[in-house]
Amino acid sequence: MAVLLSVKSITKSFPGVLALRDVSFDVEAGTVHAVMGENGAGKSTLMQVIAGALRPDSGQLVLDDKPLTLSGTRDALRHGIAIVYQELMLAPNLTVAENVFLGMEPRAGGVLVDRGTQRERTAATLARMGVGIDPDHRLGDLPIAQQQLIEICKALVHEPRLLILDEPTSSLSEADALVLFRVVRDLRAHGVTILYITHRMREVFENCDTVTVLRDGQHVRTVPLAQTDQDEVVRLMVGRDLAGVHRVRPSEGDRPVRLAVRGLGDGGRYRDISFDLHAGEILGLAGLVGAGRSELVMGIFGAPPAPEGTIALDGRAVRIRRPADAMRLGLGLVPEDRKQLGLVLGMGVGANLSLSAMRLGRISRAGFVNPLAESGMVGRYVDRFRIKTPSVDQLVGLLSGGNQQKVVLAKWLATEPRVLIVDEPTRGVDVGTKAEIYGLMRALARDGLSILVISSDLPEVLTISDRILVMRAGALAGEIGFDEASEERIMALAALEHAHQGQSAEPTAA
Repeated sequence: MAVLLSVKSITKSFPGVLALRDVSFDVEAGTVHAVMGENGAGKSTLMQVIAGALRPDSGQLVLDDKPLTLSGTRDALRHGIAIVYQELMLAPNLTVAENVFLGMEPRAGGVLVDRGTQRERTAATLARMGVGIDPDHRLGDLPIAQQQLIEICKALVHEPRLLILDEPTSSLSEADALVLFRVVRDLRAHGVTILYITHRMREVFENCDTVTVLRDGQHVRTVPLAQTDQDEVVRLMVGRDLAGVHRVRPSEGDRPVRLAVRGLGDGGRYRDISFDLHAGEILGLAGLVGAGRSELVMGIFGAPPAPEGTIALDGRAVRIRRPADAMRLGLGLVPEDRKQLGLVLGMGVGANLSLSAMRLGRISRAGFVNPLAESGMVGRYVDRFRIKTPSVDQLVGLLSGGNQQKVVLAKWLATEPRVLIVDEPTRGVDVGTKAEIYGLMRALARDGLSILVISSDLPEVLTISDRILVMRAGALAGEIGFDEASEERIMALAALEHAHQGQSAEPTAA
């Protein structure tokens, strides 16, 4: 098969970090080529080089046997190379069609925006994707899952020859992911070459032809997937055999109720929610996108507070009117969107890590921070979480996704919470870091911390949960014990019963 793109000895560095070192491999035309590696392996940097967003320090790209030097992403588009980033780059106040053509609007007579053409081309691309979204709909009113599909539409409308997808399913439900996989297969059938970056092994082995593994900024191996298996790819990624993470049976015996929720609701997105979370328990919260899971936990945390129902901690009724109340009561919340809600990207690792503890007075008195206490606490958590950073002063926005997630977790554990709520604990995180986070959560639970986990990754829910609650359309659909837990059982509660009532089993609205 002909080679479309050759990556030849690409090297790229940033202050204090050698992101890519002498990376070389070929991408065959008309294939889906996976690029895998742990967080910090250099995947995103390499994709930005190929997409024209970054210039390499040395090395060469070759497209169709011709040297390729890109001046930017628009230049890449002119050569048929488009990229879909993991983080949404959209304008919520504009329509879907306006977002799809943002910065590259078709012109009527070379002057005015040709809105008719803009709308028609957007509608045609969405129809090709099998997505029923109105091009005139205000983008900010769409759920995150549909916004992710609009990002893909932005790239496809330019009919690229090489499409780069960076963690494309990180914000998608399983139903929406199936839409994406159908689009990928259709594009491959029509000769489009796809570079597919993901941490999800099952996606790679079900949808890709070849895999390239990067480790510590270097090329390790490129191999057809038919000639390898998941265990070998993991070994190539982490440089060692990774101990499997197995389900751990919860300890027997009575454990006191730490958090008791009764009749909680906001009158719309979630309603009449009641459950108990015990000391030292990991309680999973599963459901399709749009089931109300994130809204529920934000209501528990007071952001905004639930107007209906009651909350009790260790048998005492509490009133949580704002996040500051939740923090003082011993609740911590690792949000789904770590970049928007969990971190201050323009601040250093240490400053982010100590922020919540500082607000609670753990390392400050009368508004003044104790530098020695802060430095000691930051050092302990950087070591404990094995956060990879050149220094604690490094801007947290420059860390890999996995290390950013570790900083958010460490930030909340530094507040010494009684209850930790974790929304999508390993989104965009590599297999090695996933195993670390799972092990850490299990150790915290053994020490008595109560953990409420939301995850759209069913194997993850099954792996780390002692019990599983399933939400459907804003209500609790059921509870699944440790022994009866399975992906089929979760989906039966989350979707199938819903479908039996005459409604779609594949909602995409959040």
